[in-house]
Amino acid sequence: MPQLEIVSTQPLRPREKLLAHGPGVLSDEELLAVLLGAGSKAVPLSETIADLLARFPNFAGFDQVGATELVRVPGIGLSKATLLAAASEFGTRVQRRQYFRFGQIMSSQTLGETMIRRFRGVGQEVILILLLDVKNKVIQELEIARGGLDAAFADPRVIFRAALVAKASKLILVHNHPSGDSQPSENDRDVTDRFTTAGAMIGIDLLDHVIVGADDFYSFAQQSRRS
Repeated sequence: MPQLEIVSTQPLRPREKLLAHGPGVLSDEELLAVLLGAGSKAVPLSETIADLLARFPNFAGFDQVGATELVRVPGIGLSKATLLAAASEFGTRVQRRQYFRFGQIMSSQTLGETMIRRFRGVGQEVILILLLDVKNKVIQELEIARGGLDAAFADPRVIFRAALVAKASKLILVHNHPSGDSQPSENDRDVTDRFTTAGAMIGIDLLDHVIVGADDFYSFAQQSRRS
């Protein structure tokens, strides 16, 4: 008689699920379960995970906290806190390297798509500048402000001074709209014009100004080419 194959009906545990299907299929709870491994003596793992997701729904703001803040979560000791902080930074660095190949910005499209993922869940406005050489290779990325565009761009000399120190030939402005709408405001347009004019005077080109929304982005360079 042919032997019947017995198929287990037990659901796969998170690590088994990851090995069988890859990390992309894991829920947020399962991903944290893999990272944390086990609960503490005082707090079950399920409670710790529920507490983390309540504090950081969809992991929003998780990359903004350090190990010293994570240890305040019941069930998270120093070892788990440093592991979570390191995992968050690892993910941030992987994303950061996706928008250029061998250090080179390849297109506004690639940069914009990567920044959508990077800013997802960030609840405040963040302004970045990317300093580039003549071949569009990234020399340095600087976060210049959080919480508002006006304060960050009130004086372009501060940013162009950093560009001159880094010997950059070009720069790209990137900022997010926490509202989720990527369309530029009048202030965004004024900032772009101001930086274009100031850069032309000192020989540092504003290559692009990218505004990141919830699911899309606006590139002044792309829009200019379409016009």
